Amino acid sequence: MADAESDGAYLFRPNLIEGEPPAELSTGNPEDDQLLRQIAARVPLDQPRDWKHYLYVPDEPSAQMVAGLLLRMSHKGVGFEVEIYAPDEQGESYCVTAERKNTILTAELVRSSRGLFETITSHVTGAEYDGWEVAIDADDYLEAST
Repeated sequence: MADAESDGAYLFRPNLIEGEPPAELSTGNPEDDQLLRQIAARVPLDQPRDWKHYLYVPDEPSAQMVAGLLLRMSHKGVGFEVEIYAPDEQGESYCVTAERKNTILTAELVRSSRGLFETITSHVTGAEYDGWEVAIDADDYLEAST
């Protein structure tokens, strides 16, 4: 999974929730289930949030190809904002992010999105889908915890 953003707007797995997820939060992927459960435990899932996915590829041509695929999908209504980040050091991977604004998370959306990103990366040698994070602002979190 990707690290939390430095501004603190993204939630990253602070503690594990034990047991089987309820059916409405079951995505079929243990990491996604855990993250979705933690989000649902802190804020309402029916509120739109910014949702960011991370894909890592070995080189710039691969990054351009993945970004191009995601941008073409955006023109078909999927709606991703795509960015490419070059590695800081030689030999590290390029990072491609795909973000959807104002997304209401559901287990089905998480499941289908993982399938999409894993399909894309399966066609690029050395690429991997590294998961997602969602924006939760402090006001949301504080309201839900009171």
